[in-house]
Amino acid sequence: MRIACLQFAPQLGRVQENIDRANDLLEAILPNSLDLLVLSELAFTGYNFPSLAAIKPYLEPTAAGPTTKWATSTALRLHCLVSVGYPELFSTCPPSTSTTTPPKPTMTPFLPSPSLTAFNSTVTVSPTGEVLAHYRKTHLYYTDESWAQESPTGWLTLPLPLPLPLPPSSPTAADDSSSKGHRPQTTRTTFGICMDLNPYQFRLDAPAYEFAQTAREHQCQCLVLSTAWLTHASTATLAAEPQRPDLKTLGSWLELLQPLVDDPAGEVITVFANRCGEEPGKMFYTDVEDTGVRYAGTSWIGRIGKGRIRVGGIMGAWEEGVVVVDTEEEMAWEVRTRSEDE
Repeated sequence: MRIACLQFAPQLGRVQENIDRANDLLEAILPNSLDLLVLSELAFTGYNFPSLAAIKPYLEPTAAGPTTKWATSTALRLHCLVSVGYPELFSTCPPSTSTTTPPKPTMTPFLPSPSLTAFNSTVTVSPTGEVLAHYRKTHLYYTDESWAQESPTGWLTLPLPLPLPLPPSSPTAADDSSSKGHRPQTTRTTFGICMDLNPYQFRLDAPAYEFAQTAREHQCQCLVLSTAWLTHASTATLAAEPQRPDLKTLGSWLELLQPLVDDPAGEVITVFANRCGEEPGKMFYTDVEDTGVRYAGTSWIGRIGKGRIRVGGIMGAWEEGVVVVDTEEEMAWEVRTRSEDE
């Protein structure tokens, strides 16, 4: 399966400019060269909106706004599935939002506005323009809590038509028993958005690995994460080596996925589409407003499971571009934990 992550630095509230930048970065990607393209959380609006009033002009109708239109046109052009994050103004419920995870009875929903229902969502579109999956963030970060509601249905796992049928011009299209092996008709895919990985509200009494454990219980074959994950590194440090991944962030992600890493049943294709760059505002650990928030980049694609962590491709922390991995090929690196080396 040929998977790509588009990593870039969207500017807060500059939707059309961000779309134009994404198109520029994708210009070299040829049609029929991908099965799945994944972008970050709130990919075109930017992330760090301080309030409902601030993000309200950029809310998009359910699977019908600028982000979904871009995903549709890009999916048609590249003939692949496209998954991308956007701020949803609830209007109707797409048929693919049926849940595999029951709502949590202990949740106290955040209700920023009694007259407006908004979610931090991702939409996944097929090469024919059909909405295949629509997921709403379940565990909200404190920034989300000012404007979004928690998903009423929990996490989403469903079969996607992946990998896509090989194009007729492919030398292996007529033979599924080629050197790449049989291409299944569907892949059970679990969606998540950033904070979903963490314990609910960072509470000490919340399950530590709830998201990963749920994906494991639902026999997930592919994990798709759209994120706007922050880094503590300074702008100067990040800019000095833009192509260097943020290994602390990578380590955090892998720790939070430990139930899937340890699963003896098989490997899971893992896709992390993060953003890079910085935005105005403050980091959660400081009261200083003008420090800005910085994002960790480090988008990666690989396989985890059977006690192994294998990475096929990874972006730098301050790097814009596209990482492409064929998950049926040998992975480029294997990650070893410090305890394994000791």
